[in-house]
Amino acid sequence: MLDWDLGPPPHNSRRMIVVVVSIVGAILLMIGAWHFLRPEPVTSTARTADPAAAGTVALAPPSGYEGDAGYPVGFPHTELGAVSAAAATLEAAWTLDIEQAEQAAVLYAPPEQQEAARAGARAAVAGWRETLGLPKAGKLPDGAAMRTRTIGVQWRARAKDQIQVSVLVQVTATKGAQDTDPTYSSPYAMSLLMAWHPGMRGRGDWVNIPDPVSAAVPEVALPGTPEFTAAGWKPISGPEPTS
Repeated sequence: MLDWDLGPPPHNSRRMIVVVVSIVGAILLMIGAWHFLRPEPVTSTARTADPAAAGTVALAPPSGYEGDAGYPVGFPHTELGAVSAAAATLEAAWTLDIEQAEQAAVLYAPPEQQEAARAGARAAVAGWRETLGLPKAGKLPDGAAMRTRTIGVQWRARAKDQIQVSVLVQVTATKGAQDTDPTYSSPYAMSLLMAWHPGMRGRGDWVNIPDPVSAAVPEVALPGTPEFTAAGWKPISGPEPTS
């Protein structure tokens, strides 16, 4: 059984080290039990992106959009295409809407893992809702919403047509129009193993697959800080990925 976590982080931790996960791999464990992200560090043999090439990254544009929310698909068969697909995967998966989460999970999963992906998506939504103090199931309060936006990436090739991508995101959420609390906003990081699937969508595309190797993702830091550069993150330039 793969060790992974896809749910929201602990309430008392803004900076954390997350076990390397795959959204699809996470789903396989989520069927048995739901685990929140843990702050304990884990060993890693993964190398971060070349610090000498720490310029901004313009994510590759998709060739199309699918699903009710218009999720980007059809990324180039390149390392940057894998990075762009990973960013799109995480942005789509972290949402408060169960139907949207299920659509996204299936869209970025290999065909043989799509049913497990749906189950994991439901658990992920319930976890985020609980973290924000919202009902774990059912209708959300008017105005409740969550947005996940990519603010940094780094990656390395693991094998032919396999790229390990670390994605740094800013999660912003509101509990509804009547909520008087400050808007929830915090950065989180996660690593995903992306693989090129030549038959996906009839022309080939990147999908998120289970990662058998446990490792730590780079330290969470905000763009423009020394910690961001030291951790090996590359800031995003150009149009933001669709969430």
